[in-house]
Amino acid sequence: MNFNEVVQYLENLTIMPKTMPGLEKIRGAVAEKSWFKNLDSKKIITVAGTNGKGTTCSTLEALLLSAKKNVGLYTSPHLVQTTERIRINGVDISEIQFVNIFLKNKQMLEKHELSHFEALTLMAADYFFSENNLDYVIFEVGLGGTYDATNIFPNHYSVITKLGLDHTNILGPTLQHIAKNKFGIIKNDSVVVHHQLPAEIHNLKNEVQRNTNSDWILAKTGASFCGKNKNNLTWKIDTPWGEADINLPGARAVENAMTALTLFEQLGFKPSEHIQALNQILLQGRMQKINWPNMTAPIYLSGDHNPQGVDSLIEILNNYDYKTLHLVVGVGQDKSCDEMFEKLISLPNMKLYLTETPFKGRAIYDYPTWIIQKSKYSHSNVENILDQLETISDDLVVVTGSLYLVGKIIKLIT
Repeated sequence: MNFNEVVQYLENLTIMPKTMPGLEKIRGAVAEKSWFKNLDSKKIITVAGTNGKGTTCSTLEALLLSAKKNVGLYTSPHLVQTTERIRINGVDISEIQFVNIFLKNKQMLEKHELSHFEALTLMAADYFFSENNLDYVIFEVGLGGTYDATNIFPNHYSVITKLGLDHTNILGPTLQHIAKNKFGIIKNDSVVVHHQLPAEIHNLKNEVQRNTNSDWILAKTGASFCGKNKNNLTWKIDTPWGEADINLPGARAVENAMTALTLFEQLGFKPSEHIQALNQILLQGRMQKINWPNMTAPIYLSGDHNPQGVDSLIEILNNYDYKTLHLVVGVGQDKSCDEMFEKLISLPNMKLYLTETPFKGRAIYDYPTWIIQKSKYSHSNVENILDQLETISDDLVVVTGSLYLVGKIIKLIT
């Protein structure tokens, strides 16, 4: 099988659960791996939360690489190619390595009837633990925490990023339900670094802390500063360990970077010696500036896909100068569509364009009537909208609402 055939095989497996998944299948699979019983929990870091997981993981990776450590990183979803999910020392697994790991595990994937995410999790772990001598492995939780495939690995270090309402059809309708599931990654006698938690879940946090005898550490705080030359913005972060350039924008980047720095210190490193690594974070689709043929206005991609993410986007956009903001939005079927758009339409001098995402996307006709009426133009193919945007240099174009939509555009321009 070649790489494309392997990807197609994996994508034909169950992609997204309709109910809460379990760990039985992945547990059976890893039990057959010789490396599983020898895993060192102090080398494994698991990151859960509603927003900021990817940024926190990539920031921690950059810091550990600056400290000359060998680091494996497993994230999701990918934007363009599946290999983005699995990397060592900042380098994605190659297509050849990906095929070889798949073929090595194919029989086991079939035996245990693993889903798409479970299969990739097993493949990533086999790549990290059987073929490489790594100092740390970082797992980004895919969905929730307790029943996510990444929770099968013993982790001495856990990270809880910003919590909010998302995937409520699976995780539950309240923040209590969601927090309880995400706290499921926390093991006995472990270390937990966390964002500021909502007051309504403090009792739950205290209960989990008692039951696991875990040490909970609130991430330290920092500040973001924006330098501006028209719409060419630069960002700096001020932390207890010093000031540095950072290649991610806004307050959300600061919050996530501070969480990574706090954990980095807990791992025994001196953040002050490595803080300049914050300008080396590898992360696409977070206010990423691109070029689109014949478009004169600056265009940015920002994969904000829930109300909390939209709040962060709005905070970042306040730093930009524009005559008209052209907002191109595609939202998934299971997202809080009304709440997201209620926030977006509050932006000044904004023109709205509706499109569809390539995975679990909401069809144009499925958007609420009031949103369709607010839009200037709609088309199922985002490239059609971008090609028709006749903007001037004083305007600004932002594509948002879905990481899958952002990934589609990146693929179109590469």
